[in-house]
Amino acid sequence: MFVDIRGFTALAEKSAPREVADRLSHFYRLATNAIFRYDGTLDKLVGDQVMAFFGAPVQWHDHPQRAVRTAVEIMRGVSELADEDALKVGAAVATGEAFVGNVGEGAVKDFTVLGDTVNVAARLQGAAAPGEILLTEETYAAVEPQFPAAPRRELELKGKSEPVVARVIVGRRA
Repeated sequence: MFVDIRGFTALAEKSAPREVADRLSHFYRLATNAIFRYDGTLDKLVGDQVMAFFGAPVQWHDHPQRAVRTAVEIMRGVSELADEDALKVGAAVATGEAFVGNVGEGAVKDFTVLGDTVNVAARLQGAAAPGEILLTEETYAAVEPQFPAAPRRELELKGKSEPVVARVIVGRRA
């Protein structure tokens, strides 16, 4: 799962650095609380983006649902900030096999996830409009009863040889 603030550079340009830090800290708090509530693993906080994964190191049978619930909760939490400069985020969730473990050598190691599924999630997040959560078809199959008839979108993603089909949901309750 990837969640990213839209328009963050413009926000930083027109705001005092302390205000930017406060808003980013609030976003991180919302995101990490949701990730941990649904037993996810926080992978990275990078700039204005959060990356998390579900189903490892503990394997949950419902990890796709947990990831989608997390994305929806983050989206809802951000949208409840009722001011004119409310943060806008886009998110994506992909389900599939990935390498989970340490990458790097010596003193510099990173516990992370790698693989095509992770790359697809990252690229889908980049294609999500503010307020959208894009799901791969495999992820959508796990949550379809909560989001019936979610619009289908075929996307050309950077680095992918074939178009990727995604389902679009908004931050409604999962």
